[in-house]
Amino acid sequence: MGEESSKLSKAELEELCLKQNIIIERQDPFNDAKIYLPNIEKINKMIREFDFLVDGSSRGKAVNEISTIERYLFDNEENTDAKSQFLASYYSNASMYIEKHRSLLEDKRSENWKYLFVNYFKLEDIYLYFNKKESASTFFKEYAIYNDMVNLTYYVKLMEYLRSQVELEIPVEDDKDMPGKIDEINLKLAIMHELGFIDKLKDQIPENTLPNLARFLTILLNEDSATWRDIMNKLKNLNVQNDKDVLTELNLNQAHEIMTVFGIEIEKD
Repeated sequence: MGEESSKLSKAELEELCLKQNIIIERQDPFNDAKIYLPNIEKINKMIREFDFLVDGSSRGKAVNEISTIERYLFDNEENTDAKSQFLASYYSNASMYIEKHRSLLEDKRSENWKYLFVNYFKLEDIYLYFNKKESASTFFKEYAIYNDMVNLTYYVKLMEYLRSQVELEIPVEDDKDMPGKIDEINLKLAIMHELGFIDKLKDQIPENTLPNLARFLTILLNEDSATWRDIMNKLKNLNVQNDKDVLTELNLNQAHEIMTVFGIEIEKD
């Protein structure tokens, strides 16, 4: 399939993608020329499969690495210094990796991720995805964005585990262990959801529930008053598992990481 598609001209490739609804045709309002845009409804299928495979691969890597850490901690149960140095090294490496790839992390959490996602692939790549003969896993492994996202998500998962272990094994000053200020509204809402605050507030607002809840949260979370409608839309899509849902894997991991700092127990499904 790769060899066949590489022989296609740009016009032939665009025609095939139009027939399969991979792209949609629009008129440029400035010069009345035809322009082609990704069909996001179609691309969402690609993103869902991508996310599913990233989560599975990163989870497997994290489980294996955590098992290695647990074995070391067990074997050195009486050696506090060795355990502390071992965990500090892991923690530092994970923290540096996440910070180095912070922009990718923010892109993934962004509401614009579906539009950013397609930029990592050429039109030919997207065509090949929807006409592939191999598995999706084999297909995505050829692309740097997949491997980068697997590694990043692995480190985010690993950091969640390390945070709890570091608190147990390495004494730290309270002020140094404080997380930074939370500015991201999606993360704020994810934390409030995980704590059960949003469901509790819904029960206590019997009339015009979503508009009133959105206005209240806008003030409570110190957001610009003009953003309350945007927050209401986020609440509408909360936990519905679509592309507008703020409860992404990365948001939830970061929320749990912050909550763990303060000893907040998180109920597991």
